[in-house]
Amino acid sequence: MSRTSLKILVVVIIAVSGIAGAVLWFASYFIGLVFVGLALILFFVHKRLSVKADNDYRGELRKQISTLLIPLAGIVIAVIIGGILMLATGYDPWAAYKALFYGGFVKNWHVSVLNSVPLMFTGLSIALAFKAGLFNIGAEGQYYVGAMAATFLGIYLKLPGILAIPIIFIVSAAVAGAYNFIPALLKVKTGAHEVITTMMFAHIARYLSSIFIRGMGGDPNTSKHAYVTWPILESSELPRFQQFLPNANYRVHMGIIIAIAVAFLVYYFLRYTKYGFEIRAVGHNPLASRTQGISVSANVYRSLLMAGMLAGLAGVTQIVGLDHKFFENLNAGYGWNGISVALLASNHPIGVIFTSLLWGALDAGGQYMARTEQTPNAIVEIIKGIILFLVVARYIYSYLGNRLRRKKALV
Repeated sequence: MSRTSLKILVVVIIAVSGIAGAVLWFASYFIGLVFVGLALILFFVHKRLSVKADNDYRGELRKQISTLLIPLAGIVIAVIIGGILMLATGYDPWAAYKALFYGGFVKNWHVSVLNSVPLMFTGLSIALAFKAGLFNIGAEGQYYVGAMAATFLGIYLKLPGILAIPIIFIVSAAVAGAYNFIPALLKVKTGAHEVITTMMFAHIARYLSSIFIRGMGGDPNTSKHAYVTWPILESSELPRFQQFLPNANYRVHMGIIIAIAVAFLVYYFLRYTKYGFEIRAVGHNPLASRTQGISVSANVYRSLLMAGMLAGLAGVTQIVGLDHKFFENLNAGYGWNGISVALLASNHPIGVIFTSLLWGALDAGGQYMARTEQTPNAIVEIIKGIILFLVVARYIYSYLGNRLRRKKALV
């Protein structure tokens, strides 16, 4: 067998093993982890076959390991500090952490998966904007817009599911992306910072959602449930894992597979396409990009509109996959937490998959820990805060170090 044929065979096995393992794992069939592990091992084999020189392969491997070590070190340090806090306040850290990890990664794994789906989309939204040097802090608002559009279409779009679901995803994502047009326009034309404009638009969307609920079945004069819309049509609901894996939790839906597929698409777009290269170039150095003929303005529009679409998909999956109706507040916070997910993943689209699962597991495990060990769930929020602080500190240290090196070079 030739080297090329072997590489193709390895890629096929990686894809089949990874997809099958992920589906089983997300459905709480933990045998799926074996297939995921096999896919990871074969991935490194494929990387080795793709690199001709041993030194190139080893250098790339060292780079990947060093990238992983920094967030892992932050997680370990946060866990240690959390344990010290629990000891100081009279709680048993061993019992608490045992309940936390058992609840998040075993007992309530399905809750972790459900928590991670919207976080994956909002994390991708933040990460893509960061690649362009932009801070889409208003992902929460785009999440709401996507959810409202999906609810409206889900109620009134009377088509078979095979048509209705793709239409809902495409149209709702487009509406959420368009919601970021004015912040992008203000950024390009006036220099208004996207942190301010997208945050303002997030609050607008949040308060518009109450009016939307009233118009979609939540009128207190005519409804006993004033804080929720009519349910969407059954044909607009995403398929559930239980339909083909009987032992899966009845709430787990195909949104997790869609989110992972989108993460790989974003990675491919940023890494291997012309527009993705331009976005990364503008984020790295807008002045140098302009001198090379790359339009900074066009990439600001492109990045913020795409970021809005990704955040909107978080709201879409929450409606058509889990809730099937729009609730007041709608588990608000996924947009803000997407910032933490993206930063912990170093804005890497594939890394966002794992950090969103971790964040979802911490939330699910924290609830289980609070119920079984009576340990305050605030401990989990403290751990998450410490992790985020350490990750941000790394960026600050890197930024200050680069500035110092540039000053020394000028001297």
